[in-house]
Amino acid sequence: MSVVRVVFVIFAISVGTFSLSAQTATITGNAPDYAGQTLILHCKDNLISDSEITPAECKVAANGEFKFEFQLSGTKLVWLYLGVFKARLLVEPDMNYRIKLPPRTDKTPEEAASPFFQEWQVYLHVLECTDANKNPVPPEEELNFCSIRFDEAYFPLHDSIAMNTMRNKTIRINPMMDSLKQRFPLTRNDYFNRYMTYRYGMLHYARQENIRTISNAFFSGKPVLYDNEAYMELFNLTYKDYFMYFGRSKEGNAIYDVINRRKSLSGLQHLLKADGTFAGDSLLEMVMIKNLYDEFYSDRFSRPALLTVLDSICEKSLIARHREISRQIRSKITRLLRGYAPPAFSLYNQDSVLVTPDSYKGKYVYLMFCTTQNYVCLSQYEILKELYRIHHQWLHIVVISADENFDDMREFRRKSGYLWDYLHFAGQPDVLKDYDVRIFPTCFFIDPEGKLATSPAPDAGNIDQLLYSELNGKGLWRQYIDQGLINRKYLEQRMKPRDGETGENSPPR
Repeated sequence: MSVVRVVFVIFAISVGTFSLSAQTATITGNAPDYAGQTLILHCKDNLISDSEITPAECKVAANGEFKFEFQLSGTKLVWLYLGVFKARLLVEPDMNYRIKLPPRTDKTPEEAASPFFQEWQVYLHVLECTDANKNPVPPEEELNFCSIRFDEAYFPLHDSIAMNTMRNKTIRINPMMDSLKQRFPLTRNDYFNRYMTYRYGMLHYARQENIRTISNAFFSGKPVLYDNEAYMELFNLTYKDYFMYFGRSKEGNAIYDVINRRKSLSGLQHLLKADGTFAGDSLLEMVMIKNLYDEFYSDRFSRPALLTVLDSICEKSLIARHREISRQIRSKITRLLRGYAPPAFSLYNQDSVLVTPDSYKGKYVYLMFCTTQNYVCLSQYEILKELYRIHHQWLHIVVISADENFDDMREFRRKSGYLWDYLHFAGQPDVLKDYDVRIFPTCFFIDPEGKLATSPAPDAGNIDQLLYSELNGKGLWRQYIDQGLINRKYLEQRMKPRDGETGENSPPR
């Protein structure tokens, strides 16, 4: 069971109230330890696909002062990646926050290079918070202060219920919730009140109560709270795999025909309404969006069909937020899909020249994420050396290096004599997330038009068949030979059938 947790850092926190009309928030502070660094504020564009966006950034001055100012339409959870920390803050419109950053603790080179490293989650220390009129608000009414106190009491209770449920022990949760509600009565802050409500809903989920009961009690006929962390966590758990379970029923089995063959948004809406689970179109449409996204990573539905239905929501939904979320999800699920442009990047190469994917258009690109210290990567470089020698006239080889230090990467390339481009990831660290890099090396093959031809691609030692299948499939094989871009004898030797193989994939004559 996935429950968001944080390491509670005991900070004195003050002040903030909720404003419905204002759209601007400011965050300031003084952190001499971070002088000269660029701080980047992160949040999620939606709480279904969880893609990160960066609403603001600022550079810490020599004296340690920094300031963020950005627009937001409602309360939002934001965070800063600060070395080993992921520092969180709930931000409300029209509020001005004065914060203190945790002591600077940089990642080790190994931690920085690892795509698996997980930062410690902490709450930011709010020194002062004022409303639009510069009026301070008592600490007990400040959203972060309230949520930290509530979570400290709530999570042990949640864990106790979940553990006893796993042991098949009967536990009465209503007296526990009543006790918690007495300690944390309703406040003037709507976000916090709803946050508590849906945390209580998670207690019902922890006790493994009937999903339809939870749906009726907490979602049916109620407003969709797109940016409330507790609401969306319970929503995602409640409606997880809804298409799959619905499709198992006699009435719901038609969902496979509606999506895979008919690709019909209206047909899907009509079918799901008949289930009787949804009291309003807003909730129904959100459940559809979530499951269209989730099913894209299963094998139960056709991906092109899912995309077609999602596109229909992007174009036809009467709810602007749903159109926006659908477009965000579409961007995420197609970013590494064959036939689509890969995620954009802007990185410096070994010569300190800023490079983007457009820099390589016109030739095929073999893109590899690696480090100069990884043993597997080092062995791949020697294979790349031969590939570069033979194919460099029509194939760009590009390595995005996740090494801690740019100069180390540049010196490695100089000493090794490798001639292809090395790009350093530090100018855009999220490039590893954008390309879903979970292990080194991770490779991609991009066509001359800048679209992904193979995603992911084989490592360098197994790329020959990919290269030649691509060229033959697009009718470029003989053209490249005639232009002197390909050495035919080399290809025939590399593609020569091994013992037991038929040779049917050998280069055409």
